[in-house]
Amino acid sequence: MRLDQTRVRKTVRAKAGAEEGTTEEDGFEKRLAALKGKTRPGEGAKAAKRKAKKDKGSVESIYDFSNEVVYYEGGPSTGDVATNVALGFTLVWLPLTLASIGRKLYLKYKITDKRINVISESPFAQSEEDIVYENIADVVTVGRGVGLWGDMVITCKDGKKVELRSLDKFLEIKAYILDKVEKAEAANEEGKSKGF
Repeated sequence: MRLDQTRVRKTVRAKAGAEEGTTEEDGFEKRLAALKGKTRPGEGAKAAKRKAKKDKGSVESIYDFSNEVVYYEGGPSTGDVATNVALGFTLVWLPLTLASIGRKLYLKYKITDKRINVISESPFAQSEEDIVYENIADVVTVGRGVGLWGDMVITCKDGKKVELRSLDKFLEIKAYILDKVEKAEAANEEGKSKGF
């Protein structure tokens, strides 16, 4: 009989605590809600800092791309597609084959005397990216296909990286871009030294 009384007392205490809102489970729910916060993804403190840094560091410049002279215009290398299709008959190479066919169909590169333009016209996402020579920090190339074509990564001064995959004449294009970057930096230095 004594055992039953203790069980009843414990049950009553737990129910009394639940009515007052002081149970451990209730406190846990409050702490969990505080940790989750009321912000949606991308609107928290980190996102606010990122946005402030981006707004502070970037001043949109207006560039005039009229009368530009085209140095190179085209898509990825045909040799890249041919090699990947030839190796695509092995099931292991099939994803790389599909990726190279997609690049050939949907990517277009245009390199002029004023900018580098990368256009993606895939059915899933269309985008166009312009890189002005004065914003380029570094250009890195890697030869592929026994050096007949290569990949290029352009690093901008704001840290953004743009890939140009399977370029024909990639070494000539790299030299052209680096020459234009040097000229743009020289023009910026000359403009700064003149003063007002």
